[in-house]
Parts: sequence; C-alpha cells; structure tokens
Amino acid sequence: MHALAATSTDDDRLAGLTAQLQSLRRVALAVAQASGPGLFDALVRELAEALEVPTVFIAVYSDNACSLMRTLAVRLDGRTLQNFDYGLAGTPCARVVGGEFRYMGEGVAAQFPPGSLFAAKGMDAYAAFPLRDSGGEALGLLVAMDRQPIAGGDAEHAEAMLKIVAGRVAAEIERGRTDEALRSAALAVSNAGTGSVFDELVRLLATILHVEVAFIARHECCEAKQLRMLAMHLDGEVIRDVCYDLAGTPCETVLGHQFRAYPSELQALFPDDDDAKVQGTVSYAGYPLTATDGTPLGVVSVASRRPLTQLDRVESMLKIFAMRAAAEVERLAASEALQHSEASYRTIFETAEDAIFVHDWDSDRIIDVNSKACETFGYPHDELVRLSVADVSSNVPPYTAVEAARWIELAKQGQCPPFEWQRRNKDGSLHWDEVRLKPATFNGRRHILAFTRDITERRERERALQRSEARLRATVEAAFDCVIGMDGEGRIVEFNAAAERVFGYRREEVLGREVAEVIVPERRREAHRRWVRELPLGGNGPMVGRLVETTALTASGEEIPVELAVSVAEAPGGNIFVGHVRDISARREAEAARLALEAQLRQAQKMEAIGQLTGGIAHDFNNILTSVIGYLVLGEERAQALDDPMLQRQLGQAHLAAQRARDLIAQMLAFARRQRGEARVLDVGPLVRQTLRLLRATLPSSVTLGGNANVDDLGAPLCVAVDPVQLEQVLFNLCINARDALDGAGRISVHLNAHAQQRWQCASCRAPVDGGPWVELSVADSGSGIAPELLERIFDPFFSTKAPGSGSGMGLAMVHGIVHGHGGHLRVQTARGHGSVFSVMLPRAATPVPACNAAGPAPRRAIAADVPALRGNVLVVEDDPMVGDFLVERLASWGLRVQLQREPQTAAAWLAEPAHEADLLITDQTMPHMTGLQLAARARALRPSLPVVLISGNAGAFDPQELEQCGVRTLLRKPIDAERLRATLGELLGVATA
Repeated sequence: MHALAATSTDDDRLAGLTAQLQSLRRVALAVAQASGPGLFDALVRELAEALEVPTVFIAVYSDNACSLMRTLAVRLDGRTLQNFDYGLAGTPCARVVGGEFRYMGEGVAAQFPPGSLFAAKGMDAYAAFPLRDSGGEALGLLVAMDRQPIAGGDAEHAEAMLKIVAGRVAAEIERGRTDEALRSAALAVSNAGTGSVFDELVRLLATILHVEVAFIARHECCEAKQLRMLAMHLDGEVIRDVCYDLAGTPCETVLGHQFRAYPSELQALFPDDDDAKVQGTVSYAGYPLTATDGTPLGVVSVASRRPLTQLDRVESMLKIFAMRAAAEVERLAASEALQHSEASYRTIFETAEDAIFVHDWDSDRIIDVNSKACETFGYPHDELVRLSVADVSSNVPPYTAVEAARWIELAKQGQCPPFEWQRRNKDGSLHWDEVRLKPATFNGRRHILAFTRDITERRERERALQRSEARLRATVEAAFDCVIGMDGEGRIVEFNAAAERVFGYRREEVLGREVAEVIVPERRREAHRRWVRELPLGGNGPMVGRLVETTALTASGEEIPVELAVSVAEAPGGNIFVGHVRDISARREAEAARLALEAQLRQAQKMEAIGQLTGGIAHDFNNILTSVIGYLVLGEERAQALDDPMLQRQLGQAHLAAQRARDLIAQMLAFARRQRGEARVLDVGPLVRQTLRLLRATLPSSVTLGGNANVDDLGAPLCVAVDPVQLEQVLFNLCINARDALDGAGRISVHLNAHAQQRWQCASCRAPVDGGPWVELSVADSGSGIAPELLERIFDPFFSTKAPGSGSGMGLAMVHGIVHGHGGHLRVQTARGHGSVFSVMLPRAATPVPACNAAGPAPRRAIAADVPALRGNVLVVEDDPMVGDFLVERLASWGLRVQLQREPQTAAAWLAEPAHEADLLITDQTMPHMTGLQLAARARALRPSLPVVLISGNAGAFDPQELEQCGVRTLLRKPIDAERLRATLGELLGVATA
C-alpha cells in the first residue's frame, strides 16, 4: 500500500509539473504573438486562464504625484471590465509599485479599503509584479487575485508567470509613452509661430521634458568663443539676448559635435560654469544646431536640478526641436544677409569679374548689364541694353537666337546646365563664353540672370591639349611595349593596346583597379603594395629609373617573364608612375634555345675532337698492330717448323693479347665513326634474339634476362639498315654494362619496339631529334642508376666508373660511334635507386618487308694448311717502315717477289716505267701527299689491268662505286688478317689457295 501511495504521489507531482510547463508555454506564446490595440486585454485574458484565477489587471500611475492608479486592462470572472482609477494608499498595491514581487496566499481582502470591488468579490489571495521602464523608473504593476491560493500555493510559479507578462507590458507602455511624447513634440514644433518661435520652442521643450531650464543659443561668427541666447526658459520665464562664454561649459562639448548628456554631477564636471552654480542645475543635455551645409549654428539644451533619466527620450526630443530651431536660425541669418545684400547688390553687380545680363522673364529682353559685360562685348551700357540675344551671338549654327531661346526656356524650368556659346563683339570678332543661366526674383518679379565668362584662351589651350593628348594616345597605343600608368595609390590609370594583347585584359576591365591584383603574381603582391606605399613625393623607389627583369601575371593565370622600367610623370592630381613592360618570353625562349644549341655544339665539337684524336691514335696503333701481329704470325710459323711447343704457346699468348688490342682499336675506330660496317636492311628481331641467346651464357644465374625481344612473334617486322655484327656489338656492350650495374643480382629487360612521338634530344650528341619513325632497342636494368653529374661523360672514350682493370671505358663510346654511324641516336632514362634504360634509336627502313634479311655475315673461308706458294711481282706502297718491312717479309715468305715503295709519288713514277714488272699493287690509304685511293686511280690510268688491294684502318668509309672506278679489287682492314690477305692474293694472282 505504501508503494502504491508513493507511486501516486510521484504521478501527481509529474502531472503538476506538466501543467505548470504547459501554462508557462501558453503565456510565453501569448507574449510573443500579442500585438495591436487589444494587446493588454489579450495578455490579462491569457494570464488569467493560464493561472486559473478570476482576476488579473494592469495598472499605471495616472497623476504626477504618483498617488492614483489607472487600469489599462481588467479581467474579472471571465469578463473584461471598463478601466477605472483607484487610490494607491491603503491597498496591497502600495507595497509593490516601485518595489518587488509580492505573494499572499490568503488575507488580502482585509487590506483593501471598505467597499472595494475586489473585496466585495471575495478576493483573498494576491500576487503582483512591479512594472518598470528600461531606465528603472516605476510605471505601475501587474496583479493576479483569487479566492484561494494562486497557483496552488506555488509562489515561484506565480512569479515566473507574472514576470513573463510584466516584461512585455512594461515594454509596450514605454513604447507607447515614447511615441506619444514624440507626437506631442512634433506637433508643438510644427505649430510654433515664426514671430515668437524660439520662445515657444523652449517653453514646449521645458514642459515636455519636465525640466527647469531650456534654451536655444546661436553661435556668432564674429564672436567665435561665445553663444548668444535666442530664448531661454528659466523657471517659467523667457530670457533673450544674453551672451555667455563657451569655455568651461557643457555647450562647448556640443557645438559642432553631437548629442551630449551629463545626467548628474554637472557642477563637479564643469566647475567653471557659473550659470550652473547660480541656477543650481545638476544635469544637462544638449543637441547641436547644424546648417544644411554642415556649418555649426548653435545648440538647443536643457538643464535640471534633478538627475536626468530616459536619455534616449531626451535625445529624441532635442533632435526634433533642433531641426526646427536650426531652420529658424538659418532663416534668421538669411534675412539678415538679405538686408545687407540689398545694400551691396549694385556694388557686387558692377564689380563682378563675369559679364552679367538681366533678362525679362516674359520677353527675354535684356533689361540690365554690368560694367564687365560692356567691357567684354565692346558696347556702352545704353546701346547694349537695346540689343537682342541674336545681336550679340555669332549666328553660326548652333549659336543662333533659336538655340538661345531654348536655353533660356530650360533655365526657367531650372534644368539648364552650364554651356559654351560663341559670341560676336561690336568689332565683329568672334569669341567663346561659358554661360550659366539662373532664374532670380527681384522686387517680387522674376528674371533670368546670364553669367558669361570669356574662355577663348582656355578653349584654345584645351584644343591644343587635346591635340597633344591625341598624339600621345596614338603614340602609346602604337607602342609595341606595354604601357601601364599607375597613380600614387597603385591604381591603373592607363593600359594600352599592347598591354591588352599581352595580359589578356580589356582596358575598361582594369582601369581603377590595383596593379597588384591585376598583373602582379600573388606571392609578390604585398611587396608591391609596400613599394607603392613607400614611394616618396619625389617619385624615387627601388624600380624607378631602372630596367629590371621580373615576372607578371596574365588574365589566364599564366606567369610570363617581363622586362620592366618605371618612370615618373608629373600631373595636376599627383605623380603618375608609368611602367614600360616588355614580354621577354620569346627572348627567353630564344636564349634558352641558343644555350641549348651552344651546348649541343660544344658536345658535338667535343665528340668530334675526341673522335679525331681517337681515330688518329687508332690509325697509328693499327699500323703498329699490323706489324706486331704479322711478325707474331711469322714467329708462330717458325716455332711450328722448329717444333718448339713452349715457344708456340708463348707466341700464341702474345698473339691473343695483340688480338685484344686489335679489338680495342676496332672499338676506338667505331667511336670515331671510321668503321661503318656493311649496312644492309634486315629485320632486327631475329638478330636480337640470336644475340640474346649467346649473351645468356655470359650472365650469372642471379641475373634475370627479360623483355619482349625474346618473343618470336613481334608482329610486323622491324627493319633497319644496319651492320649486323656491329649491332651485336652494341647490344653486347649495353647488356654487359647493365650486368655490371646490377652488382651480382637483378633484372635486365631488352625491348624492341616501333617508336614515334614528339621531338626529343639525343643523350650523347645533344641534337634535337624528330619524332620518327624509329626502331627502338632498349636495355633496362634494375640497378642503382646513374648519378646526374656523370651523365655528361658516360659516352666519353676511356671514361669509366668501374674499378681499375675492370673495363676500358670504350663500351658506350663504341655504342655512340656505331649508332650515329648508322644515322641513329641514343636515349637514356635513369634515376638514382631506380635503374637505367639505354635506348638505341635507329631509323626504320622504308624497304618492304620481303627485302628484310636477318642473315648474319658470311662465314670466312678457312685456308688449308698446305697451300701452294704464290707466284708473281707485287708492288707494296706503305709509308710506315714497320708495316712495310713486315709486308715485304710476309709476302716473300709466300713466294712473291716484292717491290717496296715508301712514298706514293715514287710508286706512281715507278709504275710509269714500262720496264718495271708488277702483277699486283698493295697500297695503304693514309699516306702523305697522296692517298692510296688516288694512287690506285693513277695506277689504273697507267696500267688498266693492274689489280689493286687497298688497306685502311677505316674500311667502312669508302664508297664501293668509287673503289671500283679507281680499280680497287679488294679492301682490307688494318690490322691485316694474314689468312684473308693470302686468300685475296691467291684469288687476284690466279693461284689456288685452298
């Protein structure tokens, strides 16, 4: 049972809270939504229903003594009653008005006077909340009464409900009173007569604001530190024409400033204000009187012996009265000025610097002119006033009488702007005037005043200036450089056609905008603005008078390099800073292209110089190796005949070393492009696959060989014109380099592709290369890559990053020579830690696919060991003594009779003798004074049937047709292969060699 009772109590408490919340919500909504004339009735009705009480009313003070209350809305037992007055004394309300919230659960009936309506209705419970304005001044109270405790005895709930409604009621009462005061003030100001307007204004102001002092004071220009009272209301009396000093008074803080209020302690704030002491005032408020042009006219002020409250209301009242008082002060000043002006009118009229004509309003006739008009037009006064407008106009259209009448008609309507007019003087000369027509009233009659000023000289100057500006504009617009004018604040004032073209803006788009936000990149805008701010009056600055290179921003957001020079031009409105801007993008590109070409030229010259040096060295070494290898072969033959195995082994090792030297010389000649090989069109796919099969055996098992080059079907054949042996050398060298870059383990990828794309640059000769078509043979490794500082030297001969003894440094040099010898180029892609890709780019052959032939070089014929001896007479021409001596000894060992000549001219002379027998001519190519090919041509002329064998270290440099024309049957490379030489001699001399 106890549990059920507790549950019931909780439910009742929850229900009570819910009811209170609903009543609070209802009152809050009513306060937020209620408006209009029935606001108070609506609020008391909603509050009575929300609190469930029979009585709610709103009451305010109804007399200045604060002894009577007047209801604004009354709700009793569900009905709205008529408002009524009741005495405050002896009621429960007396303890609430100006006090705090009061709540009585019972016993309030005894506190009402006998015969009271509420006592008669049995109201015994009471709750009331005071009403105060925004300044804290007591206005009245809001009351709720019931025959039983209000809100069930919950005083806090009752207080919250009353407080919500009281706030809205107080605000509405204050707003209504403010509106009523403003209406009263406006009505009082508008009804004040002009005769005693200042007296009436101060009286009304003192009455409305309930102050002892109100006054309007005028500022006298001739007495700058004094004010003169136009009217002062002091304790019911009006005082006039009293002057007082401004210094040390509160009026000093108002005149020419704004509203000022000192609500208390006035004498302490202004101890030098004797009037405040005499009048005993403790508070002050004032509002400035200002003319329509902003000139200070005086003040309108109030002062009181009590502190001022509701300063917003005081300010509003003073502002309204100040407007009327200022108008009257201005009118008074105008009246005074008129009195003075009438006396001085003629003096001003006659001494004016402009010519003045007075025209009759109706007939437009000239009725008066001043002395300046007579002087300017050349007429005496009596004659000029008898003339018409047509008589003094040039009558050159549009300066005719008809047009003059139109201007006068516009002036009568108040719509005539200043205009220029061409006049004719008495002497017939033509001049220009600036004319202003104004309507005016004299002595109650309307007239038209014409003010004319001679502008003939000014007009000529303007025309000259216009012509000069036109010439300047034409010059600026025709300039190839951008011309951008800027004022002292950095705003654009000039933007020529070149600037429009370069920056992509139209002139009208940028005029008036800051240069910084238009053409200066964002990262430099603040620095540019700082430079503009720091420009001294002299126009000096870090860029003035100097030519600098910088970057500028176009409308598309692109930064372009520009050349900038800033000059200063003086102008009436301040200095103009003129920027002469030149787009140097093309120049920069040309400079970059020039530097690239210079680098390319230097690279080509370097490679050419190294090539020449390498070729020269290789040629000399070829001669040396020819004799070394030749004598080693002779030695091997002798050792074989002596059957000395030890000597045979030793000579064989020396022969192998010499052959390695010969291969090195071949690489040097390949780099120097002196051995071009026998190029023929073939499909490189089978050749590359065959080479990779041979290469696989030289790679360790830890190195993977991949790529598409091992695929049998690559699609369409990739044909190039190439020497297959030299291409094998290129591929072998690139793969060996890739193997060495892997440091024992990794992957090598060989790819073969057709290639065509944008222009690129050769990695070795630095020449720009067209997009294609090319055949690309690439070798990629997964090694550590090549350092950037080494890329410039990797194709130099004898340059190597390997350990000493690990390589000759000729691999990539040979690749360079062979590839460029076949019209190709090289590409290198590398990054530290990501490996390298070397691509051989060879021109794709236009020969049809069936012409492609991947067959390798024809195998050499082996010469039998027991070949018969050779027979015949051989002329050997060799300038190198060692090579020549070896050839003599070698040929003689084969059974030939040999005649050796050291100089080609001597050999030619020897051949010219018919008695000298010669069955064959063997000649070196490179000799002083005459080449071997030239000697062969001379020999053919002397002995047409004589076969010629030409020996050269650069056998690939000869044209087969030229060799045939010169009678050369065979071309042999140095160092000379003995077996091939013997086979060639046997073939040419008609002796079987096998």
